[in-house]
Amino acid sequence: MQVLSAQCPYCQNKVDSTIEHLDGPVVCPNCDKPFEIEIPTAVVTSVQEVGRESVNADRMAAEPSERTLAKVHPVVFRARPLASLILGALFLVSLVVLIASLAGASIAGYAFDENAMLGPASLVTWGCGIVLLVIAGVVGFWMLVSRFTTLTVTDDRTIYQEGIISRATSEVQHNDVRNIQLDQTFMQRLLNIGGVGISSSGQDDLEVVARGLPHPERIIRLIRENQG
Repeated sequence: MQVLSAQCPYCQNKVDSTIEHLDGPVVCPNCDKPFEIEIPTAVVTSVQEVGRESVNADRMAAEPSERTLAKVHPVVFRARPLASLILGALFLVSLVVLIASLAGASIAGYAFDENAMLGPASLVTWGCGIVLLVIAGVVGFWMLVSRFTTLTVTDDRTIYQEGIISRATSEVQHNDVRNIQLDQTFMQRLLNIGGVGISSSGQDDLEVVARGLPHPERIIRLIRENQG
């Protein structure tokens, strides 16, 4: 039984009634005067079709969303300290020699002449230019590989993606992680980089192997903290 409440227009007191007794006027018990109560009606302001997609969206909205805790790429130069030092030294030497040759300086007994296209000075200039282009290409390739290699740690799983043209993806659910390995040499410990390997309970081999990552201990700590 649904009870309706209204205010008497004469004495301003509250009067309760039911829908079954609204066939005629309602008599106020306080002032004994009759009046009518309007039955409330629902007004439709919008119509939305409820289908399978709406149900799925409501269910997904009710579930907690996956949060990204860390997204890292392998470091470029710290992962290759010796090669980076050699390329850096070659770059500086080649750049100095190239500038000196273009300015018409004399190096190693050769007088550089910008008009002599086949002389010793010209050969040194072309050689330095080629060395600089090769160094730029190598560094650019390193940066490209790092850009297209990503380790993502969420509150539910760890995802590893690599590959420039073709892509390879490996992921492990944190609840299934059985073993986490940290691979660091002495030099890598000084540079605060290292490799991380992850295996799950259903696999014998490492499913995720990422090398040259910055702050590897932080990555391992995030995985451990989000294990169920």
